[in-house]
Amino acid sequence: MELALSHSVAWSDRASLPDRAGVYFIARGEPANTVYIGWTWGAKDIHHRIRMFHSSATTGHNDHAGGLTFYGVFDDDTAGLLVAVHLPDCVDPRPETQHPYIAYAKQRLIWKHVRVYGGLLVCNSE
Repeated sequence: MELALSHSVAWSDRASLPDRAGVYFIARGEPANTVYIGWTWGAKDIHHRIRMFHSSATTGHNDHAGGLTFYGVFDDDTAGLLVAVHLPDCVDPRPETQHPYIAYAKQRLIWKHVRVYGGLLVCNSE
């Protein structure tokens, strides 16, 4: 089963992302340059996690581990960032089904990156 991604949106348009649980991808310049894959479910929707990433990526505050790593690697240069999402539309929306699926989807997509590029994404630690 292939995991479908939304079209990428510019970092400046990230507010247009859905207020839902799912997996999100942050890339520099083009989707092939993905630097971070994250996930969220429950009360902390994609908007919330992207705000936290942005806060850490631009200030160095410890709000989001991936954003803090981004800040350390790229300073606060968010120019050219793109965001895409994978939403759990294919599974039962009950938390006991949706949460494990989202966790699985995130790890599967990270594994796909590892297989193709030989290592973790620059801002993911696991």
